[in-house]
Amino acid sequence: MYHLKIKQYVNCKLAHRCSAFIVTALLLMLPRIALAQGLNMAPNETYTPQQVIGIVLDSMQKNDDDNEGIATVFRFASPENKSVTGPLSRFTQMIKRGYPDMLNHTSARLEDIDIAGDVATQAVWLQTQSGTEYGYQFKLSIQRGGTHDGMWMTDSVIPIGKNMGIRI
Repeated sequence: MYHLKIKQYVNCKLAHRCSAFIVTALLLMLPRIALAQGLNMAPNETYTPQQVIGIVLDSMQKNDDDNEGIATVFRFASPENKSVTGPLSRFTQMIKRGYPDMLNHTSARLEDIDIAGDVATQAVWLQTQSGTEYGYQFKLSIQRGGTHDGMWMTDSVIPIGKNMGIRI
């Protein structure tokens, strides 16, 4: 009887650990799962700058005929960025005409992120379907005040190499 209770206790502990692992894995994968299901992702204070860049890149890679990916990218643009690049229809045309390499890219290579206070920068290299690689410098900041208080959002994405200085 005593042996059976120990075995039940061990099985219960193991089941608890497995459940905790599964829940943690699902929470970490939630942004990618939501994007894959086409849900409208929006900024929130729980996303890290790395997660925001990942959401933006995934959205650009999986953009469809309805431009849902571009719409997601626009939602993650900071208010200052939107004041220069918006509204969404203008932003969509800017991406399609000026940054077609970002749309439906085949892979992304990210350099180390640099976070200094409320600002994060990261170089990203995207490979297109033709095999060409293009680089972009992402700059994000934590918003202070307003409806996006405490959220990391994209201030700019600047091409590295060609078309230097264009801001999206």
